[in-house]
Amino acid sequence: MPIFVFQWFDMNKTQLIRAISQDTNRTISQEKITVVLDTAVQVMKHALDSGDSVKWSGFGTLTVKNIPPKRLYSPVKKEYVLIESVRKIVFVEHRKQKSYSESMSILG
Repeated sequence: MPIFVFQWFDMNKTQLIRAISQDTNRTISQEKITVVLDTAVQVMKHALDSGDSVKWSGFGTLTVKNIPPKRLYSPVKKEYVLIESVRKIVFVEHRKQKSYSESMSILG
C-alpha cells in the first residue's frame, strides 16, 4: 500500500494528480486519476446539493450549513441592510485517534 508523502504547501489539482501518480509508481495513469478525482468531486457536490453530509474516514466531514439572514448596519448608507440567508460548506477535520500506548498510559 503506497504511503502518500506530500510537502505542506498549497497544492493545485495538477500537482495532486502528479503526486498520486508518483506514489503509485505510475501504475495508474494521470488520465485515470483525473477521471476518478473529477467523479469524486461531482458525487460530493451532488450529495451536498441534496443536503447530505460527505464523511471521509480519517480525513473529515463536509456538511452544508444554512446561515440565517442578518440585519447589519451599513456605515456607507447609514441605515440597516438585510443580508439574505446563504448556504455554506463547512469542513470538520476528524480528530486523530490516540495511539495504543497513549490510551494505555491513561488507563494505568
